[in-house]
Amino acid sequence: MSETNSVRLLLNDFAIRSFRDTADRDYIHARLAYRARLVPQFQWSALHCLEKYAKGILLLNRIPAQRLGHEVSGALDLLAAAGKFKIALSGGAQRLIERLESGAEFRYFEVSYANEPFEVARLDLAVSELRRYCQILDWEVDPRDGPRNLPEPMLARIAHAAENSPKDTCVTDGWLERVIDDREHPARKALVWQNLYFGLSRRKTVKLHGYIEGGNSPLYLRPEILDEVLKYTYLPRRIVKAWRVELSRRQGSAD
Repeated sequence: MSETNSVRLLLNDFAIRSFRDTADRDYIHARLAYRARLVPQFQWSALHCLEKYAKGILLLNRIPAQRLGHEVSGALDLLAAAGKFKIALSGGAQRLIERLESGAEFRYFEVSYANEPFEVARLDLAVSELRRYCQILDWEVDPRDGPRNLPEPMLARIAHAAENSPKDTCVTDGWLERVIDDREHPARKALVWQNLYFGLSRRKTVKLHGYIEGGNSPLYLRPEILDEVLKYTYLPRRIVKAWRVELSRRQGSAD
């Protein structure tokens, strides 16, 4: 059954408000956490922010992703497999996504954590590169005026802006854009602080304190308590399996 125009509008509205607008808020939350040296909270919000942008792109392009978890790379793989277009992320953005997907989804310190210096700048870059595509690319037109517009003109504009104007978000009236324009908005300071990609300034450099922080999970320190922990709380199956393998390895090394 073909999608009616009213359903199309409602689905697009859902994608923008439930994914992109929510991701915009997660993005600012991540920047606040980074500045406060709350590394796990920064990584958690950064992962969710990028994940929601990616899922918004899939929905706006009607690519099913019902079984997709907290994944960015998986969403981009689905986009590429659909054959509509491919998003080429920079090496810095890809490395950040790989790091986030390797452990930031775990909420209860099931795994150890660590950050790298200037990770917030890599997040800014990744958001800039990914968010540009989280918008309607193939507008419908009245059949009497001609065929449906293809996304190529918008994709070309995005590519041109990415190469020539990092601060051109290519998004019209998005939530972040409204925050940037409203100098009294409570979230604006956190968004534009030392940000090369979002804001009205023309700065070409930023000054960041590149700190490193990490923490060892209680299960890393004492994996032998795993079965006792499982008597009282839930842990993801793959985490349980991983710690059982690690415990067996350590016990074997001690023999």
